Amino acid sequence: MKKIAFIITNVFLLVLLIACQSGNDLPNDKTYTREAVELTFEVTTGANLNETQDGFTGGGRQQITTTFLSNPSRVALFTFDVLDILDIVGIENTSITRLGFPKNDLPSYLLGYQTNSYRNVGTLFMPSFDDLDLFLPELIIIGGRSASAYDLLKIHYPEADILDVTLVDGAYLTSVTRNVENLKLLFPSITDALNANLTTITSNFTHFNTLIDALDAMLIMVNGNSLSTYGSLSRFSVLYNEFGFIPSDTQMESTQSHGELISYEYIRQINPSVIFIIDRGLAIGNESNSEEVYKNALVKQTKAGLNNQIYELDGTAWYLSMGGFQSTEKMFSDLQQLLDYISE
Repeated sequence: MKKIAFIITNVFLLVLLIACQSGNDLPNDKTYTREAVELTFEVTTGANLNETQDGFTGGGRQQITTTFLSNPSRVALFTFDVLDILDIVGIENTSITRLGFPKNDLPSYLLGYQTNSYRNVGTLFMPSFDDLDLFLPELIIIGGRSASAYDLLKIHYPEADILDVTLVDGAYLTSVTRNVENLKLLFPSITDALNANLTTITSNFTHFNTLIDALDAMLIMVNGNSLSTYGSLSRFSVLYNEFGFIPSDTQMESTQSHGELISYEYIRQINPSVIFIIDRGLAIGNESNSEEVYKNALVKQTKAGLNNQIYELDGTAWYLSMGGFQSTEKMFSDLQQLLDYISE
């Protein structure tokens, strides 16, 4: 019996070792010094798992300043904007040797990360603690959909630093700038590249804001057969606060994650000069329904419809990975369609 128990124990240890070593560490022959740095950001505290154990409810936001160790080697991400940024500046230029993130729903421009060199550590909503336990993270970065996991992650991984990069509604560029500043402290070797990209983004926002010149616009999210819209304090406030559009409905103040449900009659009544469409279904890999908006008779009667000023935005950039360098550049590309029309 002892011999059988010994064999079982060794088999278990072998399986555990293989699991720990699944995936290849990223090549990095440089030596990095870990130093204490202070980061300021907002976190969600007091959230609880819901009944299905696949998400969180409740909780409130508060700003904290806490000490991190720079140059972590084992990093787990639960938000695509940071993966987007690291991809642009070069992960190979950082201290990271082991990188994990949710591999489902990767943006099309990040599909190159669907390899065994990177670990799958859960979803954008919920970490996989089994995978994270084997991963042994030194830094965990959450944001947006995963922000409410902060308390739970602090309990499970007291030795890990946990950073929340959630974008503040109504303050897109300020949020991106804050996140870049924190990444510079964590990974000082990429400071110059981060600064250069942030400068380009800031300059582009100024450029667009000047040319758009207070044109009114409505953003519509298509989700199956449902339509919703957003105001200047919502998750899509960048359209108004940074790009310079005026909300077609100045009374729209909804800050709900999925906006305010609207009808085609409402769109006709508000009569926007420009309509922007985000197709949520298409963004998450489901069937597209945006064509119904273009074909609707009431939409065709709006100023936007009559003047062919209806534009579909890249759902991946605007909905899944907003806040990254590449996603922001895709946002610029989307709105360039309008600038091309204005300049004609």
